[in-house]
Amino acid sequence: MLKRFAILLPVVVSVAGCTTSSVPEPIQPRQDVYHPDDRAQIYFDSAELHDQTAAGTPTVVRDANGLLHVTVPIRSVVSNKLYVDYRVLFFDRDHREIDRSPWHDKFLTPNLPDSVSINSTSPLADSFQVQFRYSNAVQNAQPQQPSTPAY
Repeated sequence: MLKRFAILLPVVVSVAGCTTSSVPEPIQPRQDVYHPDDRAQIYFDSAELHDQTAAGTPTVVRDANGLLHVTVPIRSVVSNKLYVDYRVLFFDRDHREIDRSPWHDKFLTPNLPDSVSINSTSPLADSFQVQFRYSNAVQNAQPQQPSTPAY
């Protein structure tokens, strides 16, 4: 009986091996529930920055040339200086991106109202997103500790 089992074992293993696929399944993306078409206008890159600032409703004015001028009230709600960067993405009426500003730096004085302003470069701009992050310039501008001479 044991001899028959030993003879059949390689056959069973080889048949079982033929039924499995050696091609892995493709990895499917997760659905992002925060779709860009939701028309939100202000974004922060971290919960910490969100918690340390207060932003008001953007003011939007279209000038005689059709350019959008956007002003976002923002202030630091903590008792220390905040250095932030911001940029604005402008979209046409079909919500296709038509312009992206470079990052601008901004210093927020503790607890004092302030704002950031920027304008579109095209009269086709219909909507926008303002993005805030902690400033990279401040991280790079930290004073270096003086080196101690080696004796």
